[in-house]
Amino acid sequence: MIMRKLKYFALALLLGMGFSSCENMLDDNKNPDKASSVTAEQLLPVVVFYSSQINYDHAEYGAYLSQALTTGGKSQTGSYAYKSGWEFLTMNRHPQWRRHFFDIGTNVNELIKAAEKINSKNFILIARTIRLMSTQLTTDMFGDMPRSEAYKSNSPKYDTQESIYEWMIKESDELIALYNDPAWTDAPTNVKITKQMDRIFSGDLKKWKQFTYALKARILLRKLPNWDNTPATCQQIIDAVDAANTAEWEEPRYNYDSGTGVKSSPWGLSKPIINGWESRDNQLDKAIASKYFCVNILGVFDKPSPSIGQAEDPRLEKMMTKRAGPEGDAAIKYRYLENNIGMGVSYKESNYPDLYAGVYTKDNGYIPLITTEELLLIKAEAEYWKGDKVAARTLAIEAANMNMDRYGVINAKYKSNYFDLKYKDKYFPEGDAFTIKHLMLQKYVCMYLQPEQWTDLRRYNYSNDVNKKTYDGVIVYPGLKRPYNLYEPYWCTEKNPDGTVKEVWIQRINYDPETEEKYNKAELERLGAYKSSDWLKKPMIWAIYSDAHK
Repeated sequence: MIMRKLKYFALALLLGMGFSSCENMLDDNKNPDKASSVTAEQLLPVVVFYSSQINYDHAEYGAYLSQALTTGGKSQTGSYAYKSGWEFLTMNRHPQWRRHFFDIGTNVNELIKAAEKINSKNFILIARTIRLMSTQLTTDMFGDMPRSEAYKSNSPKYDTQESIYEWMIKESDELIALYNDPAWTDAPTNVKITKQMDRIFSGDLKKWKQFTYALKARILLRKLPNWDNTPATCQQIIDAVDAANTAEWEEPRYNYDSGTGVKSSPWGLSKPIINGWESRDNQLDKAIASKYFCVNILGVFDKPSPSIGQAEDPRLEKMMTKRAGPEGDAAIKYRYLENNIGMGVSYKESNYPDLYAGVYTKDNGYIPLITTEELLLIKAEAEYWKGDKVAARTLAIEAANMNMDRYGVINAKYKSNYFDLKYKDKYFPEGDAFTIKHLMLQKYVCMYLQPEQWTDLRRYNYSNDVNKKTYDGVIVYPGLKRPYNLYEPYWCTEKNPDGTVKEVWIQRINYDPETEEKYNKAELERLGAYKSSDWLKKPMIWAIYSDAHK
């Protein structure tokens, strides 16, 4: 799987593309196959850069799999299965897999070795923290995967997802202990880390520690609502969030300068493709906001209201810009489509809203490794399941307000309609009327273009009016429907007794065909994952539906 001869492939490519914080390193890196020529100072900016890129990779898939976005076509198959009929087995590359094992994993290993040579422990702490984040993202997309034996052979054993979660919790605790140990953080041999090396926190270990607490909270959140939903687990999550969200908390953002290649945000209009063949550009110019996102979530109006605006949720106008339609439907408005239903023959993608209007979708934008809103909503969910709906509601309102500030929503009248007046009872009812539905629908908006959006839907089993999977007695995502035109041999063959199609949803992505099917076929066969569409339907350990919280 992980071929040693490709050890510095990602590093060499990134440096060769003129990465701004690495330009002064090119002369020292003529032979990328010699580990002795690569220093910790050279490796850290590469690892930090890829921490941003892997978040994009996961969010780019997730925006379609969570059904916030769709396309104008209605094909059952295509080069991007997450944009069409979920026919994933013929896709030849999933960037998330390579990003974790090659671009992050291999370079983290070499960074740690280089840092150990000079006894600079601060590099090691940051490297391990990014590896922890990358592991969490990767196992949440693929499930079982190599960890304990990764890099030992081309065909390593796959660890179970449960054991990976055990390792991640242990690793987060170990890292937090080391961040609290002056022998590590204040070691006299620590090399000063500059902004050029670390574009997120400039080597500030206190801020990296807070991010590690946030990662721990996100990892523990996976135990809710199905896996280990107990008051003790909820309190552990609350404690981790409180430890993260102190006065020292700063949102971990990778800021882009704008320019060619890696200087522009992958969500921006320039649409950079990192390392070429292994990546996916954003294609937001061809994407269309879904009816579910626009109508069910954001509450777009057929006709704008002079007293409220274009939608119940004022963020709609900051996330996308309305456009004119074709002849016969020329009005400038917010159009949308059912997922994978296809456009009418007279329509083009340019008749639908411009999706480059949002806060993340600028060439000089940023990618957060975790948002402050997510942190608040993690705590809100734990408070909810612990039984404190008042605290959960208060945190959800705080997160929504913060998210509106992020998008630049400044119209106090529109905001008051959302929070306090006309739509208060719909989005933030008081007392027992506030349910897990209200909380998770708010998180859906806040997690737009973030990896957690799809993970949340899977954790709550796509709870909708058809599958009728309830949590605390309610449907969590009312109005959510499976996309039209799913690939029939995989997704439309299982029938209910009345002849209707079973509501089977996608739960994971198949392992990267370019590496795993070639070099680790035996492990895939052992798991039952080799070229198996049934594997895509197998829930993660944290998504196995439990009757305990129906």
